Order: sequence, then structure tokens, then C-alpha cells
Amino acid sequence: MTELFDLTTAQLGFALAAVFVAGVVRGFAGFALSALTMAALASIIPPVELIPICTMLELASAALLMRGGFFEANTRMAFTLQAGALIGVPSGLYLTTTIDPEISKIIALGLIVCLAVLQLARVRLPLTPSPVPTFLTGIFSGFVTGLASIGGLVIALYTLALQMPPKKMRGTLIVIIFIGGTLTFLWQLLYGMITPLALTRAVAFAPPMLAGVMLGRAFFKPEYERHYRPFCLTLLIGLAAFGLFNTLL
Repeated sequence: MTELFDLTTAQLGFALAAVFVAGVVRGFAGFALSALTMAALASIIPPVELIPICTMLELASAALLMRGGFFEANTRMAFTLQAGALIGVPSGLYLTTTIDPEISKIIALGLIVCLAVLQLARVRLPLTPSPVPTFLTGIFSGFVTGLASIGGLVIALYTLALQMPPKKMRGTLIVIIFIGGTLTFLWQLLYGMITPLALTRAVAFAPPMLAGVMLGRAFFKPEYERHYRPFCLTLLIGLAAFGLFNTLL
């Protein structure tokens, strides 16, 4: 059975538990599914193989959350960001598919730690919601998505800098991830990254992930809004730092 996934029984069990936890955070916070999955599993699945799995999981989770998120989102900002991502994603994917997998893993985990620390520290970036900085942010988020499937963290940093309300930030991220995930999936098809193994793993990981999303969504209540972001970012930093430490050793 585990031969289908090219994982040991212990690795498969850990992966299923990891995507469930990542799904809970995604349902609660509206982002970080790919980042948490990458942080937890990059030590057992190379990032170049894990990135298309993350994309397919993001699409499944976004489809589940899209109905409520669309009406709360800043759709104009979402479309501008994704226009920039059209430029950034292919360049990030090219780098991921041409460099050594171990280097890719270190870059991916290092980016997760740095971006999450900036968010946890509530760094206020000198940005505005005007089209040019929004478009440039979209390019960078697309590049990071192609490289490490964590472009949502870049967008979250941007919305944090703009001091968006939690509901609007969460809704905007849901819409962006759905649109961006669809476009990224098409790019990954062109790069030959959507393999039978990636599809098999995504199908196996989707049920626990979606169960986690539904559980996390149930906990998204107004009284918890001030706690949700610090919680998921602290968890993210811990997982990424652990994965990075193991990789460097």
C-alpha cells in the first residue's frame, strides 16, 4: 500500500497527521496550508515533489472556503496581485526545477522562517494599496510560490502592512489562493511537475486536510480573531525551524 506513495508506513502516517494540522490552521487563519505542509514534510519529500501536492491541496481547501471568503475579500486587490503572480510563478518554478533538491529545501524552509518571523513581529512595511506596489508584491509572491509554494505568506505580510481587518484579510487570501492555485497548477502541468505520484499523494492527503479545514473554520469566531494569527505563525516558525535544523545536520 505505502509503495503507491513512495513513503514508509511511518512517513505516510506522519504526512497524514501533518496535513490535517495544516488544514486546521488553513480553515482558521485563511492561509499557511502550503507553508506548514512544506515545513513539516520537506525533510521526507523533496520540495520539487511537494510543491505540486501543496498546489492541489490548496485548490481543494480554497474550493471549500471560497463561498464565504469571496464576499469578504478585496477582489480588486486579489486580481492585481494575481496579475503580478503571472510573471513571478514561472521564474520561481524554473529555479525549483533546475537547482539541487537539498538547496531548494533549505531555501524553502529559510523563507518560511524569515517571512513568518516578520509577520509575528508585526513589521509594518512601507506599502500602499495602490496598483503599482500591489502588482510588484504579486510578482514576488508568485516567485516564492513557484520556489517554495509559500506565496500566501508574502500576501499576508502585504495585507498586514495595510492593516486590513482580519475578516477581509482572510477572505482576500482565500480568493487569491484559489485564483493563484489554478494558474500555478497550469504552470506545473507545463513543467511536468503533476506526475502520477504527485496525484496519488494529493488524493491520499486531501481527506485529512479537508477534515482539518472544516474543524479550523468552525473556530473562526470574532472573539478569537486577535489570537488566530500569532498562533499559526508560532506553529509555522517552530515547524520550519525544526525542518531546517534537520536538513542542515
